Amino acid sequence: MDVYWEQFKTPFLCFAGFSGVGKTTLLERLIKRFTEEEIRVGYYKHDAHRFSIDREGKDTARATQAGAGIITINDPKHFAIVADNAFKKRSITHALEQCDCILIEGYKQSPFDKIVFLDKEGQLPIPSETPGIKAIIHQGLTTSSLPEVPRFHRDEIEPIYEFVRDHFKRSGSELFGAVFVGGDSKRMGKPKFALTYDGISGTEKAVKMLSKFCNKVFLSSRVDLEMGSLGKIENVERIDDDHTGLGPVGGLATLMGKFPDKAWMITACDMPFLKEEDFEAILQNRDPLKYGTCYVQKGSFGYEPMCAIYEPKFIVPLFEAMSRRELSLSRIIAGSSSIEPLPFKKLKIHEVDRSKFMNINTTEDYEKRNLRLVVYQKRETL
Repeated sequence: MDVYWEQFKTPFLCFAGFSGVGKTTLLERLIKRFTEEEIRVGYYKHDAHRFSIDREGKDTARATQAGAGIITINDPKHFAIVADNAFKKRSITHALEQCDCILIEGYKQSPFDKIVFLDKEGQLPIPSETPGIKAIIHQGLTTSSLPEVPRFHRDEIEPIYEFVRDHFKRSGSELFGAVFVGGDSKRMGKPKFALTYDGISGTEKAVKMLSKFCNKVFLSSRVDLEMGSLGKIENVERIDDDHTGLGPVGGLATLMGKFPDKAWMITACDMPFLKEEDFEAILQNRDPLKYGTCYVQKGSFGYEPMCAIYEPKFIVPLFEAMSRRELSLSRIIAGSSSIEPLPFKKLKIHEVDRSKFMNINTTEDYEKRNLRLVVYQKRETL
């Protein structure tokens, strides 16, 4: 099996067995169940033999024979790409990673996670010690020499679907956290990262909150930011932006580039009303099969990108957006007239909670927010 599958950021599962054991029929039924649950599933068929999707003499076949590396054809409803091996990795990765999960038919000899179909006599098509066997599908007969994994009759669609769905859900990446501190603070006139609220800096407050949910927490900063006035915060490292002048987009791209296999829970140092419960909510509702999980407000406020989780696969649309000089995380999530919105798990912000997600940008904001923070805390103690 091609090794580039190891780098996939979308979870996949192989369905392996000899021809005629019911792989395609089962996969068809699983695809319908995923679709019913609004989970975007990709299907990949590995053909051990050569295949052809065009007839001799057709225009595309003639172009292939002439030496074209990539041939595309489309009609009003469909399109197809035929490519040689030099273009296979890029084409397959870009197409399938846009799905939430991938079902692969074939690759029984691969080391990757797989569900294996027994034949009519209950025999495995591969040695029982083959790595990656997660479950067995049988037709009624099984043998005693099978691996100690769950077993399903091939007609038990709902239990099989639940097993596969839960397998994908469990594939969520380790969660790291980042507090963004590198803003210019031009309107404030002094560094926002050092502003204090009830005796603690907004930066340290945010670090402590994220530390409850993330295995590591970092400060995301521009390179030239002097942070001596902040003082030392335990158990946090600073990562300077590799992509200068791009704001949070450049900071997140730097983090995801350094740790491409991690998911990121992020916030900003200038959002003092956020509480642990707000981050706990996005963690509890996290969907690792999506590009991320975030809050969304009604009307023109849209997405809240600085109290959110970004999954590893978000790195692809993030870098594509950077190449277009799109420097708003909200607009990247929301898409544009030519780009569809990204699949995010969305949590609604209720009207009464809108102020919790506001930033402090000016001295006037800071004074008002401190007063409101005192009032807010008193109200909570009543």
